[in-house]
Amino acid sequence: MENSALKPVLPGRLGNPNMSLRDEPRADPRMLAAMEPYGMAEIPPPIPVDASSSLEELLAFCSEFEATFEEGNAEVMRDLPPLPGVKTETRVIQGIDGNDISLYVHRPENAAGPLPGILHIHGGGMVVIGADGPLYSRWRSELAVAGLVVVGVQFRNGAGRLGPHPFPAGLNDCSSALEWMASNQRELGISGVVISGESGGGNLTLATILKA
Repeated sequence: MENSALKPVLPGRLGNPNMSLRDEPRADPRMLAAMEPYGMAEIPPPIPVDASSSLEELLAFCSEFEATFEEGNAEVMRDLPPLPGVKTETRVIQGIDGNDISLYVHRPENAAGPLPGILHIHGGGMVVIGADGPLYSRWRSELAVAGLVVVGVQFRNGAGRLGPHPFPAGLNDCSSALEWMASNQRELGISGVVISGESGGGNLTLATILKA
């Protein structure tokens, strides 16, 4: 006889596939309030690919998803007021695989250093999205206004416009960016480097730290 007391209770949609984000007890009400106007608190529709899909079908879906996601990001950012007092520049370095990597540097203008340095690794499941989009550009500027020097790394993705590059291409790019920041602290005017990321970028953050 099965002992239900020993059966694990899975959280969220793992335990209840019909659960919406609105019904998720762990969801922050502030997050829900921000996502509701865009229909993001509803149960998402099924995606047209699965583990049995061909590589070509998976790559095509990722490209379509990426374009839709970036359009949504641009829409959310469009009405935000500009952030004054931020200086931005793009640097191009050579990665450990011999490839060029774009780094987007945001810093406060006329700030006395050294300042804390942040290497930011963007989300997107390590498969889609870039560091040059409006969402992450805004995030780097927000951090710069708070008194930080932020470097966003344009790492190679598994799909989308920056792919397809199989693992560990993206990780190697993040490691290259970290090495560059650590070697150029005086030029950047930073006191040290903190690695930060969310979602897939959070995974790469942990992997980059372990590799370092």
